[in-house]
Amino acid sequence: MDKFEIFTNELLKWNKVHKLTNYKTKEEIKAQIEDSLYPLEKIKHLTTALDIGTGAGFPGLILAIAMPNTKWYLVEPLKKRYSFLNYMKIKLGLKNTSVIPSRLENADIKPVQLITTRAVMPTKEILQIALPYLEKNGTILLYKGSSISEELQEIPYKAEIIQKGTRNYVFLKDLNG
Repeated sequence: MDKFEIFTNELLKWNKVHKLTNYKTKEEIKAQIEDSLYPLEKIKHLTTALDIGTGAGFPGLILAIAMPNTKWYLVEPLKKRYSFLNYMKIKLGLKNTSVIPSRLENADIKPVQLITTRAVMPTKEILQIALPYLEKNGTILLYKGSSISEELQEIPYKAEIIQKGTRNYVFLKDLNG
């Protein structure tokens, strides 16, 4: 059984008791895994990464599985989600992963090359919180919905957007340059 299948089965089990996500079927979880992995080619060379508000593992835990040579920090303040992430880290043997049980603002993490986040808060607010944790010449990857154009007008950075259906993968680079 591969790690994504183990993750899927465990998430379904935990979801019955703890309601970590709204995804109730293997197909729904598989779609979220594919969504998390879609931008992998553009980021797989990076060696340090941080995911803000990892929740039940999307995209941070999924990317940590796919990028075993990248050191991942998964930041999740909610105890039941943090517990699930920590359990999955141990069960899957993810030595490249640290689960941080706090909000990013309270975390003691050195700057990283990549910061990811999915549907946590508006882009302008994410940047205010995330920039101190981003290395010079680093990249922020936002998993956003269809309303991203208004959010991007509020920030002074150029964005590269890859669109797939209603998902927008937004890459912001050279923010601390």
